[in-house]
Amino acid sequence: DPKNNRIEQWLNVVPQDGIADLSFQLSDEPLLGTYVINVTNAKAYGSFFVEEYVLPKFEVIFKAPNQIYALDKTFPLQICGRNTYGKGVQGTVHVSLCQKIALFLPSASKPDLCQEFNNQTDEMGCFFTNVSLSSFSRDFRYYQNSIVAEALLVEDDTEIHVNASHKLLIARIGGMAFFDDVKSYYHTGEMYSGKIKVIDYQGKALKHKKVLLVVSCGEQEFKQKYSTGDSGTVSFRLNMTVWNNTSVFLEASVLHEGLDREPGTVDLSYQRDSYFIHLFYSTSRSFLSIVRVPETMPCGKKQAIQVDFRIYREDLEYGPKRVIFSYFVTGKRGIVHAGQKTIWVGLPRMLKGFFSIPLTFGTIYAPAARLVVYVVFPNGKIITDSAIFSVSMCFRNKVELGFSTPETLPNSEIGLHLLAAPGSTCAVWAVDWSVPLRNTGKELSSSLIYGLFPSVYSSRYPPQVSEDD
Repeated sequence: DPKNNRIEQWLNVVPQDGIADLSFQLSDEPLLGTYVINVTNAKAYGSFFVEEYVLPKFEVIFKAPNQIYALDKTFPLQICGRNTYGKGVQGTVHVSLCQKIALFLPSASKPDLCQEFNNQTDEMGCFFTNVSLSSFSRDFRYYQNSIVAEALLVEDDTEIHVNASHKLLIARIGGMAFFDDVKSYYHTGEMYSGKIKVIDYQGKALKHKKVLLVVSCGEQEFKQKYSTGDSGTVSFRLNMTVWNNTSVFLEASVLHEGLDREPGTVDLSYQRDSYFIHLFYSTSRSFLSIVRVPETMPCGKKQAIQVDFRIYREDLEYGPKRVIFSYFVTGKRGIVHAGQKTIWVGLPRMLKGFFSIPLTFGTIYAPAARLVVYVVFPNGKIITDSAIFSVSMCFRNKVELGFSTPETLPNSEIGLHLLAAPGSTCAVWAVDWSVPLRNTGKELSSSLIYGLFPSVYSSRYPPQVSEDD
């Protein structure tokens, strides 16, 4: 208990299906504070907190951005009152928004910059306004880069009051351009491809933005302009014949478009991105490349993973020529799939093409699978590539849970529908709707379950493996 007294223990516990299901009853007036549960042999522990808590009659909800841009003129602010049944609360809202002085300045040197609103909630229990940023400062030498909003809602009939607060960060940049789906190396004689994405300060993709790509190679510099599409992304392909097998520096930036600045110049309100790429060293001129897929792979759906290749005759034996591409996939606990693909080569000096590997990303692949493709030539040379694919966090046992009706009267009965595989061990958690609101982030979720066993899903070598240079 909170005073470190042992109040319950279990000895020689034998789990059933890997789960030890134990319970004990708290006293009517338990000590308040943190209780700790220790599993001595496994050196594991858990904890829970006991506190006095009275369910509020209603809650106050802020609907406002978590981050605003310093050059914005206004931002939307909505404050709503909701009772435990989800209905709107009628009452008066008192709101104050303050930008405090910088932490290192004495409190008397400058006043806090504040705005206040007092208004009645509408029929939905909400109050909405557009807040002007003219009352706040963009000079972060003297003021913090955040605005603290505090709201007090007083219910009309009962005069019960509930308060809440919200913090809005003031972003100094309007967004950023960054490289996406790019490799840290390039192959001689091949086109280098990648993507540039532009987002605003809230992480939303920006379409039709002018982007400048600068390629620096030794003393040479090349510039290319692009425009983002509807997804805020632009694809580029670069000719590497002029790179002379040296390291290359890429830089992406957003260009001005408005009349207030010279169009075509770099917009410094957007963060730039840079990337170094190097020549891929190999004893063979042949190479292969797995085409990356940035999206998360859905569970149970068959996907065709493309592999591009370029094979030179010098790496092949005389007579009928064929290339055997071997591949394997690692997921939970090692290799989960393996196979081969044979390509017959004709007479040309070089064979260039692609093939597809059909993969169905099931539960044994989640949450990330690594595909390795390689070729061992008769002359002993090897070419290879690997790629990691994100897989949705799914489970083999599909579960359905739901109530017979979404809404009912107090003290009435309701049906609960639970569907799972036969013989499943099921745990059902049911609490008042307002309780989990105070502990958001602690609900059972796929990421929480997968996070219990991080070592199982690691695609890296274990530390015991050593490789000689």
